[in-house]
Amino acid sequence: MPEEKILILEDVGKILLKKNRRFKRLSVRLAPIKGVWINVPYSISYQEAISFAKENKAWIIDNLKKTERKEKKQTIFTDSTDFKTHYHILQLKADKVTKYSAKLHNGLLEVVYPIHTDILNQALQNFIRKSIIETLHREASYYLPKRIDELAQKCSFSYTSVHIKNTKSRWGSCTHDNKINLCIHLMRLPKELCDMVILHELCHTLVKNHSKDFYDLLGMHCSDLVRKRKEIKNYSTTIF
Repeated sequence: MPEEKILILEDVGKILLKKNRRFKRLSVRLAPIKGVWINVPYSISYQEAISFAKENKAWIIDNLKKTERKEKKQTIFTDSTDFKTHYHILQLKADKVTKYSAKLHNGLLEVVYPIHTDILNQALQNFIRKSIIETLHREASYYLPKRIDELAQKCSFSYTSVHIKNTKSRWGSCTHDNKINLCIHLMRLPKELCDMVILHELCHTLVKNHSKDFYDLLGMHCSDLVRKRKEIKNYSTTIF
Protein backbone atom coordinates (compact mmCIF):
# COMPACT_ATOMS: atom_id res chain seq x y z
CA MET A 1 0.00 0.00 0.00
CA PRO A 2 1.27 3.53 -0.80
CA GLU A 3 2.32 5.55 2.25
CA GLU A 4 2.48 9.31 2.78
CA LYS A 5 4.15 11.66 5.24
CA ILE A 6 4.11 15.45 5.42
CA LEU A 7 7.32 17.49 5.66
CA ILE A 8 7.22 21.20 6.50
CA LEU A 9 10.33 22.72 4.95
CA GLU A 10 11.34 26.27 5.85
CA ASP A 11 10.76 28.79 3.00
CA VAL A 12 8.88 26.11 1.04
CA GLY A 13 5.98 24.99 3.21
CA LYS A 14 4.30 21.60 2.93
CA ILE A 15 5.98 18.82 0.97
CA LEU A 16 4.27 15.45 0.66
CA LEU A 17 6.57 12.42 0.89
CA LYS A 18 4.98 9.58 -1.08
CA LYS A 19 6.18 5.98 -0.78
CA ASN A 20 5.20 3.48 -3.44
CA ARG A 21 6.70 0.25 -4.72
CA ARG A 22 6.50 1.62 -8.26
CA PHE A 23 9.05 4.37 -7.53
CA LYS A 24 12.59 3.47 -8.54
CA ARG A 25 14.40 6.61 -7.34
CA LEU A 26 13.98 9.76 -5.29
CA SER A 27 12.46 12.54 -7.35
CA VAL A 28 10.80 15.90 -6.74
CA ARG A 29 7.48 16.66 -8.43
CA LEU A 30 5.56 19.95 -8.68
CA ALA A 31 2.20 20.74 -10.26
CA PRO A 32 -0.44 23.49 -10.12
CA ILE A 33 -2.98 22.82 -7.34
CA LYS A 34 -1.09 19.75 -6.12
CA GLY A 35 1.96 21.67 -4.88
CA VAL A 36 5.21 19.83 -4.12
CA TRP A 37 5.77 16.15 -3.43
CA ILE A 38 8.65 13.69 -3.44
CA ASN A 39 8.41 10.16 -4.79
CA VAL A 40 10.18 7.89 -2.32
CA PRO A 41 11.08 4.24 -3.15
CA TYR A 42 10.38 1.73 -0.39
CA SER A 43 14.11 1.00 -0.13
CA ILE A 44 14.79 4.61 0.98
CA SER A 45 13.94 5.92 4.45
CA TYR A 46 11.90 9.02 5.14
CA GLN A 47 14.97 10.56 6.79
CA GLU A 48 16.92 10.17 3.53
CA ALA A 49 13.99 11.74 1.67
CA ILE A 50 13.97 14.69 4.09
CA SER A 51 17.72 15.19 3.54
CA PHE A 52 17.11 14.99 -0.22
CA ALA A 53 14.43 17.71 0.05
CA LYS A 54 16.77 19.98 2.03
CA GLU A 55 19.61 19.45 -0.47
CA ASN A 56 17.28 20.44 -3.31
CA LYS A 57 15.59 23.30 -1.47
CA ALA A 58 16.90 26.05 -3.79
CA TRP A 59 15.71 24.13 -6.87
CA ILE A 60 12.30 23.51 -5.28
CA ILE A 61 11.83 27.20 -4.40
CA ASP A 62 12.80 28.33 -7.91
CA ASN A 63 10.49 25.87 -9.65
CA LEU A 64 7.67 26.39 -7.15
CA LYS A 65 7.60 30.06 -8.19
CA LYS A 66 7.24 28.96 -11.83
CA THR A 67 4.46 26.57 -10.88
CA GLU A 68 2.65 29.27 -8.91
CA ARG A 69 2.79 31.59 -11.95
CA LYS A 70 1.20 28.85 -14.05
CA GLU A 71 -1.42 28.32 -11.36
CA LYS A 72 -2.39 32.00 -11.41
CA LYS A 73 -3.05 31.74 -15.15
CA GLN A 74 -5.11 28.62 -14.73
CA THR A 75 -8.78 28.66 -13.85
CA ILE A 76 -9.48 26.61 -10.72
CA PHE A 77 -13.08 25.42 -10.82
CA THR A 78 -15.08 25.41 -7.58
CA ASP A 79 -18.74 25.68 -6.57
CA SER A 80 -18.41 29.47 -6.64
CA THR A 81 -16.79 29.69 -10.10
CA ASP A 82 -18.77 31.89 -12.49
CA PHE A 83 -18.03 30.37 -15.89
CA LYS A 84 -20.26 30.72 -18.91
CA THR A 85 -20.25 30.34 -22.68
CA HIS A 86 -22.66 31.76 -25.27
CA TYR A 87 -25.21 29.07 -24.51
CA HIS A 88 -24.32 27.40 -21.21
CA ILE A 89 -23.43 28.13 -17.58
CA LEU A 90 -21.11 25.73 -15.76
CA GLN A 91 -22.69 24.01 -12.76
CA LEU A 92 -20.71 21.63 -10.52
CA LYS A 93 -22.75 19.13 -8.52
CA ALA A 94 -21.68 16.59 -5.88
CA ASP A 95 -23.99 13.55 -5.91
CA LYS A 96 -24.26 9.88 -4.93
CA VAL A 97 -22.39 8.63 -7.98
CA THR A 98 -19.21 6.60 -8.48
CA LYS A 99 -17.69 8.46 -11.43
CA TYR A 100 -17.58 11.85 -13.13
CA SER A 101 -20.16 12.75 -15.76
CA ALA A 102 -21.17 15.80 -17.77
CA LYS A 103 -24.30 16.76 -19.67
CA LEU A 104 -25.82 19.78 -21.39
CA HIS A 105 -29.41 20.64 -20.51
CA ASN A 106 -31.56 23.73 -19.95
CA GLY A 107 -28.67 26.10 -20.61
CA LEU A 108 -26.36 24.32 -18.16
CA LEU A 109 -23.14 22.39 -18.52
CA GLU A 110 -23.62 20.17 -15.48
CA VAL A 111 -20.60 18.29 -14.19
CA VAL A 112 -21.46 15.68 -11.55
CA TYR A 113 -18.87 14.09 -9.26
CA PRO A 114 -18.89 11.77 -6.21
CA ILE A 115 -19.86 13.47 -2.94
CA HIS A 116 -16.61 12.85 -1.07
CA THR A 117 -14.34 13.99 -3.91
CA ASP A 118 -12.17 17.03 -3.18
CA ILE A 119 -13.24 19.55 -5.81
CA LEU A 120 -9.57 20.55 -6.25
CA ASN A 121 -8.67 16.98 -7.16
CA GLN A 122 -6.54 17.20 -10.31
CA ALA A 123 -8.46 14.44 -12.10
CA LEU A 124 -11.75 16.26 -11.46
CA GLN A 125 -10.30 19.61 -12.56
CA ASN A 126 -9.05 17.96 -15.76
CA PHE A 127 -12.48 16.40 -16.37
CA ILE A 128 -14.16 19.80 -15.93
CA ARG A 129 -11.75 21.37 -18.45
CA LYS A 130 -12.30 18.51 -20.91
CA SER A 131 -16.07 18.95 -20.59
CA ILE A 132 -15.77 22.69 -21.20
CA ILE A 133 -13.59 22.17 -24.28
CA GLU A 134 -16.10 19.67 -25.72
CA THR A 135 -18.92 22.14 -25.05
CA LEU A 136 -17.02 25.00 -26.69
CA HIS A 137 -16.30 22.80 -29.73
CA ARG A 138 -19.98 21.94 -30.05
CA GLU A 139 -21.14 25.54 -29.65
CA ALA A 140 -18.47 26.95 -31.96
CA SER A 141 -19.17 24.41 -34.70
CA TYR A 142 -22.84 25.39 -34.57
CA TYR A 143 -22.55 29.17 -34.17
CA LEU A 144 -19.37 30.46 -35.82
CA PRO A 145 -19.88 29.18 -39.40
CA LYS A 146 -23.34 30.75 -39.42
CA ARG A 147 -22.16 34.00 -37.89
CA ILE A 148 -19.21 34.49 -40.25
CA ASP A 149 -21.52 33.84 -43.19
CA GLU A 150 -24.00 36.44 -41.90
CA LEU A 151 -21.28 39.08 -41.38
CA ALA A 152 -19.60 38.32 -44.72
CA GLN A 153 -22.88 38.79 -46.59
CA LYS A 154 -23.77 41.93 -44.63
CA CYS A 155 -20.36 43.56 -45.23
CA SER A 156 -19.72 42.14 -48.75
CA PHE A 157 -16.70 39.99 -47.89
CA SER A 158 -15.90 36.60 -49.37
CA TYR A 159 -13.73 33.83 -47.94
CA THR A 160 -12.69 30.35 -49.06
CA SER A 161 -13.58 28.30 -45.98
CA VAL A 162 -13.85 28.47 -42.20
CA HIS A 163 -12.24 26.05 -39.75
CA ILE A 164 -12.97 25.83 -36.03
CA LYS A 165 -9.94 25.10 -33.85
CA ASN A 166 -8.79 25.03 -30.23
CA THR A 167 -5.89 27.41 -30.81
CA LYS A 168 -3.70 28.41 -27.87
CA SER A 169 -2.62 31.94 -28.75
CA ARG A 170 -4.92 33.42 -31.43
CA TRP A 171 -8.60 34.21 -31.58
CA GLY A 172 -8.49 33.76 -35.34
CA SER A 173 -6.34 33.84 -38.47
CA CYS A 174 -6.69 34.20 -42.23
CA THR A 175 -4.43 32.45 -44.74
CA HIS A 176 -3.10 33.93 -47.98
CA ASP A 177 -5.87 32.14 -49.89
CA ASN A 178 -8.60 33.39 -47.52
CA LYS A 179 -9.14 30.30 -45.43
CA ILE A 180 -10.27 31.54 -42.03
CA ASN A 181 -9.56 29.81 -38.73
CA LEU A 182 -11.62 30.70 -35.66
CA CYS A 183 -10.88 29.70 -32.06
CA ILE A 184 -13.48 27.81 -30.03
CA HIS A 185 -12.82 30.19 -27.11
CA LEU A 186 -14.67 32.90 -29.04
CA MET A 187 -17.71 31.26 -27.47
CA ARG A 188 -16.61 32.70 -24.12
CA LEU A 189 -16.49 36.29 -25.38
CA PRO A 190 -19.33 38.81 -25.35
CA LYS A 191 -20.99 38.67 -28.77
CA GLU A 192 -19.75 42.10 -29.82
CA LEU A 193 -16.13 41.04 -29.23
CA CYS A 194 -16.72 37.74 -31.02
CA ASP A 195 -18.06 39.72 -34.00
CA MET A 196 -15.03 42.01 -33.89
CA VAL A 197 -12.68 39.01 -34.21
CA ILE A 198 -14.70 37.57 -37.09
CA LEU A 199 -14.73 40.94 -38.88
CA HIS A 200 -10.99 41.28 -38.21
CA GLU A 201 -10.35 38.05 -40.12
CA LEU A 202 -12.79 38.97 -42.89
CA CYS A 203 -10.92 42.25 -43.37
CA HIS A 204 -7.75 40.19 -43.84
CA THR A 205 -9.29 38.73 -46.97
CA LEU A 206 -8.69 42.17 -48.51
CA VAL A 207 -5.74 43.55 -46.52
CA LYS A 208 -3.11 41.01 -45.44
CA ASN A 209 -1.37 43.14 -42.82
CA HIS A 210 -2.14 45.35 -39.83
CA SER A 211 -1.55 48.66 -41.53
CA LYS A 212 -3.58 51.85 -41.13
CA ASP A 213 -5.57 50.78 -44.20
CA PHE A 214 -6.48 47.54 -42.44
CA TYR A 215 -7.74 49.24 -39.28
CA ASP A 216 -9.58 51.88 -41.31
CA LEU A 217 -11.37 49.04 -43.11
CA LEU A 218 -12.13 47.22 -39.86
CA GLY A 219 -13.39 50.46 -38.30
CA MET A 220 -15.85 50.88 -41.18
CA HIS A 221 -17.50 47.58 -40.30
CA CYS A 222 -16.95 47.42 -36.54
CA SER A 223 -18.09 50.36 -34.44
CA ASP A 224 -16.37 51.51 -31.25
CA LEU A 225 -13.25 49.63 -32.29
CA VAL A 226 -10.82 51.26 -29.83
CA ARG A 227 -12.93 50.24 -26.85
CA LYS A 228 -13.45 46.70 -28.12
CA ARG A 229 -9.75 46.17 -28.84
CA LYS A 230 -9.00 47.28 -25.30
CA GLU A 231 -11.69 45.06 -23.76
CA ILE A 232 -10.60 41.88 -25.53
CA LYS A 233 -7.25 42.12 -23.75
CA ASN A 234 -9.13 41.13 -20.59
CA TYR A 235 -9.75 37.69 -22.10
CA SER A 236 -7.40 34.85 -22.96
CA THR A 237 -7.43 31.60 -24.94
CA THR A 238 -5.13 30.00 -22.36
CA ILE A 239 -7.15 30.16 -19.13
CA PHE A 240 -6.91 26.41 -18.71
